[in-house]
Amino acid sequence: MSLLNPVLLPPTVKAYLSQGERFIKWDDETTIASPVILRVDPKGYYLYWTYQSKEMELLDITSIRDTRFGKFAKMPKSQKLREVFNMNIPDNFLLKTLTVVSGPDMVDLTFHNFVSYKENVGKDWAEDVLALAKHPLTANASRSTFLDKILVKLKMQLNPEGKIPVKNFFQMFPADRKRVEAALSACHLPKGKNDAINPEDFPESVYKSFLMSLCPRPEIDEIFTSYPGDLEGDPCSSLWPAATPRPNPI
Repeated sequence: MSLLNPVLLPPTVKAYLSQGERFIKWDDETTIASPVILRVDPKGYYLYWTYQSKEMELLDITSIRDTRFGKFAKMPKSQKLREVFNMNIPDNFLLKTLTVVSGPDMVDLTFHNFVSYKENVGKDWAEDVLALAKHPLTANASRSTFLDKILVKLKMQLNPEGKIPVKNFFQMFPADRKRVEAALSACHLPKGKNDAINPEDFPESVYKSFLMSLCPRPEIDEIFTSYPGDLEGDPCSSLWPAATPRPNPI
């Protein structure tokens, strides 16, 4: 945003963040150090890491409160981990460490600790991930963006066969399981708890239809079907409204 262009642009994810980097994730409580690949999804919604077993954990960017590197990052207290990272030479460790702090507020915090294989990688990650988390549009996004985040998360959490487990839909929308099942059936998708959906069978258009069946808005449907023209028969457009310029009040 500038004086010449006073429009706040959405955050941009740098290429190296989406391509990923090899780290070792460690935890003082379990004294486990595991190789992972750390990434940010291309839209900047989630920071996630994948283990060698293909198991994945993700962190909503909006939950990140701080990122730290170098002497400000967490240091392992466990003797076992200190030996793994050769803490007899701490300067070498400090050049590779990264800590991501997340939580619902500034009190209930969780520390996610990583060590890179190369020096000074943690510094770049700390700065650019925090820039995404602190961007004004990250926490104040439009309704369509939050709906898109759900779709991205569903397509990220795949089973070993590369499909979307139906149980993830029930976890994502836990209020009324029968309504979720009815919405899946309306889209001609499997609805069994142990079923899975091919991501290719769940594009954005099907996702919109699923949402319309899950959260019907008959009063909006009536508006779009009561007037002829381009809007007729397209109630889904209310979910992803086109941006319209607002009149200048001055």
